Amino acid sequence: MNLTATQRQVAEDRCAQAGVRLTPARLTAYAELLSSETPLSAYELIARLEKRLDKKIAPLTVYRHLDFLIRVGLVHRLESKQAYIACDHPEHAHESQYLLCTSCGRADELESKQLWKLLDKLIDQQGFERVNSVVEVTGLCSDCQQ
Repeated sequence: MNLTATQRQVAEDRCAQAGVRLTPARLTAYAELLSSETPLSAYELIARLEKRLDKKIAPLTVYRHLDFLIRVGLVHRLESKQAYIACDHPEHAHESQYLLCTSCGRADELESKQLWKLLDKLIDQQGFERVNSVVEVTGLCSDCQQ
Protein backbone atom coordinates (compact mmCIF):
# COMPACT_ATOMS: atom_id res chain seq x y z
CA MET A 1 0.00 0.00 0.00
CA ASN A 2 1.26 3.44 -0.86
CA LEU A 3 0.43 6.46 1.22
CA THR A 4 -1.47 9.31 -0.33
CA ALA A 5 0.41 12.59 -0.66
CA THR A 6 -1.68 13.98 2.20
CA GLN A 7 -0.99 11.01 4.49
CA ARG A 8 2.72 11.26 3.79
CA GLN A 9 2.75 15.02 4.38
CA VAL A 10 0.90 14.69 7.69
CA ALA A 11 3.37 11.99 8.81
CA GLU A 12 6.34 14.13 7.82
CA ASP A 13 4.84 17.18 9.57
CA ARG A 14 4.27 15.22 12.80
CA CYS A 15 7.88 14.01 12.74
CA ALA A 16 9.19 17.51 12.01
CA GLN A 17 7.19 18.89 14.95
CA ALA A 18 8.77 16.23 17.18
CA GLY A 19 12.23 16.94 15.76
CA VAL A 20 12.71 13.38 14.52
CA ARG A 21 13.21 11.77 11.13
CA LEU A 22 10.68 9.57 9.36
CA THR A 23 12.85 6.85 7.85
CA PRO A 24 11.71 4.72 4.89
CA ALA A 25 11.37 1.69 7.22
CA ARG A 26 9.17 3.61 9.67
CA LEU A 27 7.11 4.93 6.77
CA THR A 28 6.64 1.40 5.42
CA ALA A 29 5.42 0.15 8.81
CA TYR A 30 3.03 3.11 9.04
CA ALA A 31 1.72 2.47 5.52
CA GLU A 32 1.06 -1.18 6.39
CA LEU A 33 -0.97 -0.17 9.46
CA LEU A 34 -2.91 2.35 7.38
CA SER A 35 -3.80 -0.35 4.87
CA SER A 36 -5.16 -2.75 7.48
CA GLU A 37 -8.91 -3.02 8.04
CA THR A 38 -8.35 -4.10 11.66
CA PRO A 39 -5.70 -3.52 14.34
CA LEU A 40 -2.54 -5.61 13.93
CA SER A 41 -0.37 -7.28 16.53
CA ALA A 42 3.34 -6.66 16.20
CA TYR A 43 3.80 -10.17 14.80
CA GLU A 44 1.02 -9.69 12.25
CA LEU A 45 2.76 -6.49 11.18
CA ILE A 46 6.09 -8.32 10.93
CA ALA A 47 4.51 -10.99 8.70
CA ARG A 48 3.02 -8.34 6.40
CA LEU A 49 6.29 -6.41 6.20
CA GLU A 50 8.30 -9.55 5.50
CA LYS A 51 5.91 -10.44 2.69
CA ARG A 52 5.99 -6.92 1.26
CA LEU A 53 9.76 -6.53 1.50
CA ASP A 54 10.61 -10.18 0.82
CA LYS A 55 13.09 -10.35 3.70
CA LYS A 56 13.21 -11.33 7.37
CA ILE A 57 12.63 -8.57 9.90
CA ALA A 58 13.66 -8.74 13.54
CA PRO A 59 10.81 -8.26 16.02
CA LEU A 60 12.86 -5.69 17.95
CA THR A 61 13.08 -3.56 14.80
CA VAL A 62 9.30 -3.52 14.38
CA TYR A 63 8.74 -2.77 18.07
CA ARG A 64 11.09 0.20 17.72
CA HIS A 65 9.17 1.42 14.67
CA LEU A 66 5.89 1.06 16.57
CA ASP A 67 7.22 2.92 19.62
CA PHE A 68 8.38 5.71 17.33
CA LEU A 69 5.05 5.92 15.48
CA ILE A 70 3.16 6.04 18.79
CA ARG A 71 5.48 8.72 20.18
CA VAL A 72 4.87 11.05 17.20
CA GLY A 73 1.10 10.42 17.24
CA LEU A 74 0.67 8.45 14.03
CA VAL A 75 -0.31 5.15 15.69
CA HIS A 76 -2.21 4.07 18.81
CA ARG A 77 -1.77 0.89 20.84
CA LEU A 78 -4.96 -0.90 21.83
CA GLU A 79 -4.11 -2.32 25.23
CA SER A 80 -6.89 -4.90 25.41
CA LYS A 81 -5.97 -6.39 22.03
CA GLN A 82 -2.21 -5.87 22.31
CA ALA A 83 -2.49 -4.49 18.80
CA TYR A 84 -1.67 -1.34 16.88
CA ILE A 85 -3.76 0.86 14.63
CA ALA A 86 -3.05 3.93 12.53
CA CYS A 87 -4.52 7.09 14.02
CA ASP A 88 -7.57 8.48 12.20
CA HIS A 89 -6.67 12.05 13.21
CA PRO A 90 -2.86 12.27 13.02
CA GLU A 91 -2.88 15.94 12.06
CA HIS A 92 -3.21 16.93 15.74
CA ALA A 93 -2.32 15.50 19.14
CA HIS A 94 -5.12 13.86 21.10
CA GLU A 95 -5.93 11.02 23.46
CA SER A 96 -7.39 7.95 21.79
CA GLN A 97 -10.85 6.51 22.26
CA TYR A 98 -11.98 3.39 20.41
CA LEU A 99 -15.09 1.35 19.80
CA LEU A 100 -13.91 -2.25 19.31
CA CYS A 101 -16.18 -4.80 17.64
CA THR A 102 -15.78 -8.20 19.27
CA SER A 103 -17.24 -9.93 16.21
CA CYS A 104 -15.42 -8.53 13.15
CA GLY A 105 -12.45 -6.90 14.89
CA ARG A 106 -13.16 -3.42 13.54
CA ALA A 107 -11.84 -0.51 15.60
CA ASP A 108 -13.40 2.92 15.16
CA GLU A 109 -11.57 5.89 16.63
CA LEU A 110 -13.58 8.58 18.37
CA GLU A 111 -12.46 12.00 19.44
CA SER A 112 -14.30 13.62 22.33
CA LYS A 113 -12.76 16.52 24.22
CA GLN A 114 -15.75 16.42 26.58
CA LEU A 115 -14.95 12.86 27.64
CA TRP A 116 -11.33 13.79 28.41
CA LYS A 117 -12.38 16.88 30.36
CA LEU A 118 -14.62 14.69 32.51
CA LEU A 119 -11.94 12.03 32.95
CA ASP A 120 -9.30 14.64 33.81
CA LYS A 121 -11.64 16.15 36.42
CA LEU A 122 -12.25 12.72 37.99
CA ILE A 123 -8.54 11.90 37.86
CA ASP A 124 -7.64 15.21 39.54
CA GLN A 125 -10.22 14.60 42.28
CA GLN A 126 -8.45 11.33 43.08
CA GLY A 127 -5.02 13.00 43.15
CA PHE A 128 -3.91 10.67 40.37
CA GLU A 129 -1.35 11.60 37.74
CA ARG A 130 -2.18 10.19 34.30
CA VAL A 131 0.74 9.10 32.16
CA ASN A 132 -1.04 7.43 29.25
CA SER A 133 -4.67 6.72 28.49
CA VAL A 134 -6.62 4.81 25.89
CA VAL A 135 -10.37 4.43 26.28
CA GLU A 136 -11.66 1.22 24.73
CA VAL A 137 -15.31 0.23 24.55
CA THR A 138 -16.05 -3.28 23.33
CA GLY A 139 -19.29 -4.42 21.74
CA LEU A 140 -20.83 -5.00 18.32
CA CYS A 141 -20.53 -2.57 15.43
CA SER A 142 -23.64 -1.63 13.47
CA ASP A 143 -22.80 -4.14 10.70
CA CYS A 144 -22.43 -7.06 13.12
CA GLN A 145 -25.66 -6.25 14.95
CA GLN A 146 -27.68 -7.13 11.87
